Amino acid sequence: MRSLVSAGICAALTLISLHACAQAPVRPLDMTPEQVQDRFDWVTEVENQDFQFWRRMRDQPDNTAFRQTQDWYSPMVLVDGGLRPFFPRAGESDAPTISAVALKAATDWAMERETQALMIYHRGKIVHESYMDGFHDTSPISSHSWVKTLHGIVAGFAVADGDIASLDDPVEIYLTEWAGDPRGKITVRQVLENTTGLEETFDNPGQPWSKGMQLVEGSDINAVTLSFQRSKEPGTAFSHNNPNTQLAGMIIHRATGKNFAQYLGEKLWKPLGAQRGALRLDGIKGNVISYCCYLSAPADWMRIAHLLKDDGKLPDGSQLLPEGWVDQMLAGSEVNPNYGFQIWIDREFNKLRPYYPDMPPQFANTHSEPFAADDIFYLDGGGKVRIWISRNLDLIVLRMGYPPPRGVGFDESFLPNTIIRGIM
Repeated sequence: MRSLVSAGICAALTLISLHACAQAPVRPLDMTPEQVQDRFDWVTEVENQDFQFWRRMRDQPDNTAFRQTQDWYSPMVLVDGGLRPFFPRAGESDAPTISAVALKAATDWAMERETQALMIYHRGKIVHESYMDGFHDTSPISSHSWVKTLHGIVAGFAVADGDIASLDDPVEIYLTEWAGDPRGKITVRQVLENTTGLEETFDNPGQPWSKGMQLVEGSDINAVTLSFQRSKEPGTAFSHNNPNTQLAGMIIHRATGKNFAQYLGEKLWKPLGAQRGALRLDGIKGNVISYCCYLSAPADWMRIAHLLKDDGKLPDGSQLLPEGWVDQMLAGSEVNPNYGFQIWIDREFNKLRPYYPDMPPQFANTHSEPFAADDIFYLDGGGKVRIWISRNLDLIVLRMGYPPPRGVGFDESFLPNTIIRGIM
């Protein structure tokens, strides 16, 4: 565990060393003396003024991001819930709908990959559950990038209520900081489809001044997000990245007058009957960090999946989402027909599925074969958390957990296909 003082001193000493080395013919990181001084001044300023950032730098666990316990982060904001009864569970007297052999094969494969929660819904009931290390269906677990899909969902309310006039609105209507800037011409639709053309988050990875680190631990998430520059023409390239989703959360806040946590609780989480969840704040009374890491229960993600499967209807048949909105979410874009409004679609088979165009193949998601149902759509989050949904089969498969141990692969097709082929 790093101390606040040591984090600041180490960062400053590192930059002092860089300043000394900058006089040599070969400069570390190819930085000029002026650039080194700028970095030194930056560290001095944030060390003196940005307590929240340095405290988080001190407190963040040393293990990898996807295996962290979530209690290290502070502050957080609660998302209101409704606590309605959950889906019925299949009983011993119910005829099985998926073979025991398939369920065992799927469970063994999932647990070998350190799955905290494996839940399977089929034909109106939860037909299988497996958990590790004391987790259960109501355990608060980080959903990683699943929360991105919630932006695609609640945007439908903002459009239906007229708070967002059109998905083709330029974002400068809502993000006035970009008025007159070329980035202001990016549309709301392009934000939801991850086709903004904004730069990636890989500048100076791990360094405190990097935009990627500031997105995770910084004390002004909105300012960092708005600092991302255009690297491609909007609408010409797909990139599944965090700034796009944070922009969506900011747009929803500006359009509705309610921050993302308030709006999510009021429009979706409470009517859905979910238990309370928690999102990160960048500071006390600060901005909601909406792009990642929503602490929420596996059971409540099954509610979300069921809502999407049934075109926005609750289990009692009442329409919660605007009618037809889910179909709009699943339409895909010309740039990436396999991705809709912050959600993945299975239209074209790709053995390797990258998150951004230049992603090294060894880090892309591997699909050994097409999905065994032709209408699969799914939520995807870091650490290989997944929810696969088929309307035709009335099927939901949820895998929440850690990344597979080193040396154990993750075939994106295995779990859903094993279960689908076991349907009786």
